[in-house]
Amino acid sequence: MVRMEARYYSTSDLAKKTGTSRQVISAIINENWKEKRISQATYDRITREMHEMGFVPNRTAISLKKNKKDRIGILCHGPLYSHTSTALEKLNHYFLNSQKSVQIHMSNQGELCKAVKEMMGHRVNSIIIILSPMLPNFGEDDLRENSLTPFLSAVPHFFYNFPFDVHAPDVARDLLQCGGHLIGFSRPDAYVPFIKRQLASEQGRLLIDEKIYSFIEKSTKTQNLLSKLNKVVTYPNPQGGKLRENPFLLGRKLAHELLPQIKSSKFDYLVTFSDGIAQGVAHYLDEQGIAVPDALRILGFDKIDSIKFLKFPTSTIEVPVNEMTDKLIHLIEKPSVDNFEHIYLTKLHSA
Repeated sequence: MVRMEARYYSTSDLAKKTGTSRQVISAIINENWKEKRISQATYDRITREMHEMGFVPNRTAISLKKNKKDRIGILCHGPLYSHTSTALEKLNHYFLNSQKSVQIHMSNQGELCKAVKEMMGHRVNSIIIILSPMLPNFGEDDLRENSLTPFLSAVPHFFYNFPFDVHAPDVARDLLQCGGHLIGFSRPDAYVPFIKRQLASEQGRLLIDEKIYSFIEKSTKTQNLLSKLNKVVTYPNPQGGKLRENPFLLGRKLAHELLPQIKSSKFDYLVTFSDGIAQGVAHYLDEQGIAVPDALRILGFDKIDSIKFLKFPTSTIEVPVNEMTDKLIHLIEKPSVDNFEHIYLTKLHSA
């Protein structure tokens, strides 16, 4: 018979089934049965019965009873995308192996405050907010929402993949005043090695995504470098609100639209928003007789795991996922009050 609603067995059910007491069951669940002088035979018999019944301990009830800070909320704000998916996988794996209870929620543009309140309703001890780079203006409107502040101030929280030097300065300031940790990298700084390399090689003719250009052009760290390039032409960001479309297909469509410009003007590099888009562009241009990277080089972003196996060599900027997630885990395990901004360096990989 197919069960249409959840059926969880309690410790009382298990004690009755095995002819023991709840105290014995609790000692086995909490792994202190040896200290309680429970025999190996009893332990084996009860754990075997747990498996046969499909018994799973109520970790939430155990945490509440012990007042342990092991209920972690992970909120993915906006579509998961390449390196943010990798981060979520790593965080979830770590917390589950550390016997912490993990609540994972998803939210879309305009739903950040509602999602934070929902997680707090589950009485999580910490909230990790993974910001998607796919959100319009990197989620600035959601982060500015005034009603968010009192809720963030009530629970330890961590913004992962925070886009330093992209938002207006007051966004980071207000979030820091709520006591949150910001963990991420400077998106304008990520392009500094690339632009410097173009200047050094006298190859300064770029066809660049307008979303990338907008934060490079505004940043004092990169605008002077940008002005020294020979030629910079922007094109509309291919996502354009289509947050969940396949990046590879978006890249093919983008290449089709840019083909007349690519053929009529001599560009050294096409700068795209992601490795997926870069590969879609490269595949389409190859079909049109434009060799990548010989006739045109392409720069992506993220350094996806499969990039070394892909057909067309494209340059990329690597996001320091391991360093950022390791820092996040460390901060949750050992909270720090000395520094709340954690900025990591990206790395350029040229094809």
